[in-house]
Amino acid sequence: MDKNKNFSCVSEKVKNVFILRTNGYLNEEGGEFLKKSFEEGFALGFQNFLINFTGTPVINSLGIAKVLEVAEEVVEDRKGSLVFTGLNELTMGVFKMVGLLKMGKAFPTEPEAFESLAK
Repeated sequence: MDKNKNFSCVSEKVKNVFILRTNGYLNEEGGEFLKKSFEEGFALGFQNFLINFTGTPVINSLGIAKVLEVAEEVVEDRKGSLVFTGLNELTMGVFKMVGLLKMGKAFPTEPEAFESLAK
């Protein structure tokens, strides 16, 4: 788990899915922690990623940029799959506007998101 005073990211490996659960304010620094967590999953050979943003109600523009960067690496560079859960109305709108929901699908709950990947 990487942690700073404003943001943390905990990972869990379940079957063929690398799950990341965020907590706190996702800014540029938090985005770097998130990116390192993805790199851990890449190093272990994971192709399927689930990000649970339930504990992260606010993501600033620099945080969104880091999420976009990671999403492009998962989906475009590594031909993997990415799903999101825990998005509030505001973050759902932002994810849609910047194209994140074209790279990964959003689900209302973590079990639903997990089921979409665990095949």
